[in-house]
Amino acid sequence: MWFSRIFVLSWGMFLSTAAFSADVRVEWHFMDGTSRSEKVVLTKKASSEGVADASNVEFLEIPRHAIPTGVRHFEVHHPDCVAHVGDDGFYVFNNGMYGEFREREKSARYTHGATIMPMFGVRTPRGAFTVIQTGLRFDSQYVVTYQKETGQYDVFLNYVLNGEKPDADLGIQYHRLPPTATYAEVARYYRNYQLHRGACVPLRERVKNNPELKYAAESMEVRVRQAWKPVPSPVGEQTAENEPEVGVKITFDRFRQIVDEFQRQGIREAEFCLVGWNVGGHDGRWPQVFPVEPKLGGEEKLREAIRYAQERGYQVVCHTNNFDAYHASSIGGLWDWNYLIVRKDGIRTTRTWGGGNVYQTCPQCVYERFVQSDQKRIRELGFRGVHYIDVYTIWQPERCYSAEHPLTKEENVQWCQKIFETTQRTFGGFGSESGYDFAIGNVDYALYVSFHDPGKVLRPEENAKVNAQYNPTRPLPALVDRHTPFWQLVYSGIVLQNPFCATTNYTLKDPISRLKLVEYGGRPMFYFYSGFLAAGANWMGERDITCGTDAELRESVAKIREGYEEFQKLRHLQYAFMENHEPLAQEVFCTTFSDGTRIVTNYSDRPFLCEGRSVAPLGYVVFEGNSEKRDDR
Repeated sequence: MWFSRIFVLSWGMFLSTAAFSADVRVEWHFMDGTSRSEKVVLTKKASSEGVADASNVEFLEIPRHAIPTGVRHFEVHHPDCVAHVGDDGFYVFNNGMYGEFREREKSARYTHGATIMPMFGVRTPRGAFTVIQTGLRFDSQYVVTYQKETGQYDVFLNYVLNGEKPDADLGIQYHRLPPTATYAEVARYYRNYQLHRGACVPLRERVKNNPELKYAAESMEVRVRQAWKPVPSPVGEQTAENEPEVGVKITFDRFRQIVDEFQRQGIREAEFCLVGWNVGGHDGRWPQVFPVEPKLGGEEKLREAIRYAQERGYQVVCHTNNFDAYHASSIGGLWDWNYLIVRKDGIRTTRTWGGGNVYQTCPQCVYERFVQSDQKRIRELGFRGVHYIDVYTIWQPERCYSAEHPLTKEENVQWCQKIFETTQRTFGGFGSESGYDFAIGNVDYALYVSFHDPGKVLRPEENAKVNAQYNPTRPLPALVDRHTPFWQLVYSGIVLQNPFCATTNYTLKDPISRLKLVEYGGRPMFYFYSGFLAAGANWMGERDITCGTDAELRESVAKIREGYEEFQKLRHLQYAFMENHEPLAQEVFCTTFSDGTRIVTNYSDRPFLCEGRSVAPLGYVVFEGNSEKRDDR
């Protein structure tokens, strides 16, 4: 077993005499504007999936047929998740947002509506919990409210049905923790729960018979965006007559020169991911993949480039997309309205991107019609490693209302998992855009876990001289005091990850982003032409790595080499669990890993003394046993 049995059992013994609440309050809000409240009794069980000792778990279960008809939304309030100003405790949501029961200027509400992980944590003077959802998870919101007049906080779940009958039973488990539990203990409990029930397997175990995954775990991700049409597109429904021109930045021959420059500068390992190699460039004509974009050199040149990089010791994978579809695929004869997901209000676009208006595919349809045959052909080009499919793990699974291929949200997940499993078998690994853990048993890499930008919110006043030169000030959401590596506390050592969009090309960015990559145990990710939008903000940052000239290429690879050299000292931590994370002082944090490594990061403007070592402002120190690895730049 990879979880701590002692951890689970010792908590059980500690809490065996705890007094449990008898019920929760469920507030039903109906489509006609009426509401009603009722008490629902919590139950106990002798055992439960993922729990070594269920004696300290309270279960709320409501069968779907018992949920009233016509419900717009309903709230589930546990009496021990209520607190008042000044109470010792906290709440932490699955996106890492953390708050304490402080006095605020005015009443407020914070709602987080994405099930990144179906859980959250809370500690009040009445109890501490890891709250885990086992049914109806994709209809939920995570809410904290504060009433200025009474000083009361309430942390609860809200389920949005909008008048529809639910397609799953409601299931919530309140796992009691010690009364002094921290947010790290909340996360560790959920990690142990996931491991105990076999939802995921540690990376160290998975790489034993998977050389491609092992290579990825010990190397940086370097994405190479090669070609794309204007984004957002000036043409919504693209055809052969009106399709915009594909702009080329990096041909296959130029990619070989990037490989040469990596060799010259001593970067021995990297997993290259080619983006926009397909027909129409990046997001050009999905689900159409072939032919390989002729402007880049065509298929033979691509095969040569892949072999060239592999012969020099690099791993080469590519970017594809089974989630989005464009009418531009009609140019290749692949457009079909019937493989799209149908929402309650019909088929509709979500935005406009490189291929024009974006439609969402039904995972059952794309799996049956495209995934297996396309991946086989892509594999034959020579790609091998952690293959990337866009979007999936940053998306909340939804229902498909098609008469031909209807899916519940959970059935949607099952078809997605088939796609992910096929990808792992075909290429050696699967990566996607974020870390939503409905995919946790089949995902190996998250391109970025969070869109949160730490440089925009950390110390906007105290450190204006550093922060202002990189990012404008943007406050945290209401009732949130700081962001924590909550996802990493659960999944470090299980899934490779780059923590933030802002940590892309981190050696070009502000020192705060650099520190966050280290503090959050990230795998460095560099991106040639990460910024590609014709209008709007580039979400991975405006400071970019390019190679338009040989001088630009040398400078860009030099910045990548900085990250490579830093990662050489830290890459062993990709196999370690993040065991603890805590503040040591104002703007100083300590991250502890399961191999005993500790990293102290200092965001303040003065040195911090830790165990006889000075941690420089905007610097960090690595404590590894009796030795220290330090970088104070």
